[in-house]
Amino acid sequence: MPQIKVIFFNMGGTLLQLKDATIPQLYSKHLSTILERKISPDQVFTAFRKAENWALSRKNFYYLFSDLDQRKYQNAFYNELGVKGRSLINKVEVALADLIDLEFQIEKGARNLLHKLSKEYSIGIISNWDIDLYEILDSFELRKFFDSITISGEFGISKPSLEIFKSGLADFPEAKAKNTVYIGDDYDLDIVPAQKMRMFTILYDKGPSGMHGWPKRPKVKCPRVESLQDIPMILKKFEKLK
Repeated sequence: MPQIKVIFFNMGGTLLQLKDATIPQLYSKHLSTILERKISPDQVFTAFRKAENWALSRKNFYYLFSDLDQRKYQNAFYNELGVKGRSLINKVEVALADLIDLEFQIEKGARNLLHKLSKEYSIGIISNWDIDLYEILDSFELRKFFDSITISGEFGISKPSLEIFKSGLADFPEAKAKNTVYIGDDYDLDIVPAQKMRMFTILYDKGPSGMHGWPKRPKVKCPRVESLQDIPMILKKFEKLK
């Protein structure tokens, strides 16, 4: 019978969301202003997917971007929107930096969930995020719930590399992957690598209303929830598996 020792969470799009917008909506609004033509959220979403597919095609895709990688990522994103030429891309990037303010909020039910789970399990974070995550967690008084925090900005390697999952798990020597749960909103970056580690996975799938604006995945090989309140029930079912 499985006995859960550790529960890991992704952050952006899982426990934290953007306030009053998704990323495609936010970029749509400001790029339309800067470029003086309508850029829809769907166009932004497609452009991000184009850039992310390029990023995952790199030989060592899990290493953090070099300056050259950042330029190539920007090229893939902006070229999809019809913005070409380094000079113009640089101008748009500077303008965006002045306009975009990523204001986060705690996902509904997240604090209550963490409070409940922390009484029964060890809780950790494995997330692709810069070191400013610590400041964000402190601002929401969330850091107290976590026994381990593993982020790409410190580790130097990002999801979907298995190494960042191994690093997070190493903070709990009493636990094995089969006794570990990973909860995230990105099927490719969160669920697939965690399953390769033999972790039990739960997809938090809000669809287009989630932070990243992704459509719902048509088929997934793991439990899927649309509300954090449903997670304890899934965990109880997992505990009962023989």
